Amino acid sequence: MTKPTPDLIETMHADEAGTIDLIPEHLMRLARSAKALGYSYPGDSAVIEAIKTTCSAHTGKSLRVRLLLSASGVLSMQAVPLGALFGTPLIALSPVVLKSQEPLLQHKTTHRPWYDVTAEWLSMHPAYFDQIFINERGELCEGSRSNIYLLSKGVWLTPPLHCGLLGGTMRARLLQSSQVQEAVLRLSDLSHAQAIRLSNGLRGWFEVKPDTSLLPGHILP
Repeated sequence: MTKPTPDLIETMHADEAGTIDLIPEHLMRLARSAKALGYSYPGDSAVIEAIKTTCSAHTGKSLRVRLLLSASGVLSMQAVPLGALFGTPLIALSPVVLKSQEPLLQHKTTHRPWYDVTAEWLSMHPAYFDQIFINERGELCEGSRSNIYLLSKGVWLTPPLHCGLLGGTMRARLLQSSQVQEAVLRLSDLSHAQAIRLSNGLRGWFEVKPDTSLLPGHILP
C-alpha cells in the first residue's frame, strides 16, 4: 500500500489583533519547502488571505494557528487560543538519535516519526517544554518543537542545518538580525553554556534549564 504524501505544516502565533509577526519567515519556509518537495504552492496572497479569514473568527485572543498544505496545493487552517508560558521550562535529552542526512528534517511536514517517542514523553511530563536531539556524530540538533541556543562567551550559538534540524522561523529572524550565530555544538557544550534558550514560531525566544534527572541513562551535564 502506498503511503499518503505528507502535508507541509506551519504553526504560527497570532496576537489579539490577528497579526503574525513572523509571517515573512513562515511564507518563505512554506514556499521553499513546497518547491523542494514538488508541491503546488498557491502563492503568498492566498495563504495570507486564508490566515486572515481563520483569525477573524477569534478576535481578541492570542492564537495558535496551524496551517496545512497538501501536495496538490490545498490549504487547511485551524486556530485555537494560546495559553501563556509560565516560569522557566525544563529540557530533557531524547533517547532518539537523528540521522543528519535525513532530508525531511529540514522540512516541517506531517511525517515526523522521529518525534513520536518525545511527544509521548512530553505529554506525561508537563514541566518540560522539549527534548533535545543529538545526531550520529554526537552534535546537538534541535528539540521536537524548537531550536536550541547556547550562550558561550557572551555569544548566542545555534546548530547549523547540516547537523540535522529544521530551520525555525524565529531562528531565521534571530540569524538575520545577527542576534545569534551558527556553530556546531556538542552535548558537552551544555555544561559550559552561560545560558540555554529555545525558540519556535509560537513562543518566540525564551530561556530554559536542563534537569539532572532526565531520562534513565541520558543525563545532561
